[in-house]
Amino acid sequence: MRLAAILMMLAGPALAGSGLSFAEPPLMLIERGVICQVTPEGERPAPETEQGVINLIEPGRRVDVATEVVPAALGISFGIRFTLAEPAQPMLLRVIVTHPPMGPRGVEVESWTTGAEPGAPSLSLFTFEFPYEMVLGDWTMALEAGGERLLEQHFTVVPADAARPVLAACDGPVPMS
Repeated sequence: MRLAAILMMLAGPALAGSGLSFAEPPLMLIERGVICQVTPEGERPAPETEQGVINLIEPGRRVDVATEVVPAALGISFGIRFTLAEPAQPMLLRVIVTHPPMGPRGVEVESWTTGAEPGAPSLSLFTFEFPYEMVLGDWTMALEAGGERLLEQHFTVVPADAARPVLAACDGPVPMS
C-alpha cells in the first residue's frame, strides 16, 4: 500500500479563502488546490505516514483547480506549490498533514520532510489512492522549519457530489493504478 500523500520536490503562494491559512517569509505560497491526476516518479520512505512511503511527483506540476474544497474521489490529489523567497538559503522543511482519523489505526497526523530552494517551486500533495483515505472534514497542510510553522493551508474534503464543479473541471477522476 502506498501513502496517498504525494510529495515534494523542489518546486511554489496565493493565500485565499480560509482566513486561517497563512505563509510567513521566507516561504511563499504559489498556489493551492486540486490536481486531477498525477503520475508518480517514484517513492521514498516516510515512516510518519499511514502508508510508510510517499510518492514523488514532478515539482513543476501545476494545480488544475485552485480551490480549498476537495472532492472525496479516488485519484484526486490536493495540496500546495510553494517556494522560498530570494535571498533565503535552501532549507529542509517538515510537511505536516492533519485530517480526521483514517485507516485501521485512526491516524490523524502524517508528516515527512522536503527540501526547498530559493526561486524554485516545490510541491506537496495528498492523493486519494484508497477508499479509507477519503475522510470528510477539515484537512490542514503545513510546512515547518526548526519547529516554527511557516505555512499553513486549510482544505475541506466533501462528498464528491458536493464538489461537482471540481470534478467537472477534472472531467471525472481517473483511478490510480
